Amino acid sequence: MRGATGRKRRTFGNTWWGKAWVEALEDRAKLDPNRLPRGRTYARKGVVSKLAVGTGEVTAWVQGSRAVPYRVTIRMQAFAEEQWENLLGMVGSRLGHVAALLDGELPGELAEDARAAGADLLPGPGDLRPKCSCPDSANPCKHVAAVYYLVADEVDADPFVLFLLRGRPREAVL
Repeated sequence: MRGATGRKRRTFGNTWWGKAWVEALEDRAKLDPNRLPRGRTYARKGVVSKLAVGTGEVTAWVQGSRAVPYRVTIRMQAFAEEQWENLLGMVGSRLGHVAALLDGELPGELAEDARAAGADLLPGPGDLRPKCSCPDSANPCKHVAAVYYLVADEVDADPFVLFLLRGRPREAVL
């Protein structure tokens, strides 16, 4: 898709797993669909800085209309120990899944198998708990929505981000 200036519009989610993240936000997580487009616009404008993904959370600063950027923190529901056991047991029993992960890839079948095992790597209703220092009480506000979209870039670059957001870093998964 091209914008008014003829440039290609920036998209979010260039790998299948990055696209799956965006689709989960837009379709499965039950977020306010009227707020997400404003967040996409903010993400495209480049107003998000210092985005960091840690165990179970994402933090960033988002420049809004005020002089001081807003602080965004998004926590994602971590897996319980039983979910991790089911997930890692399933992954370990399938050589193809292990090989793909070692290559830095996330096979679609692994995501489907994880969901079937009760350990969905992608966000669903109630999995995302955002906080923003802005005065907007909407969930998500446009600042949080911008960060949600930029997490797709992180997931594109490293599918282990999905595991990290669910509570375990790459080393613990491997």
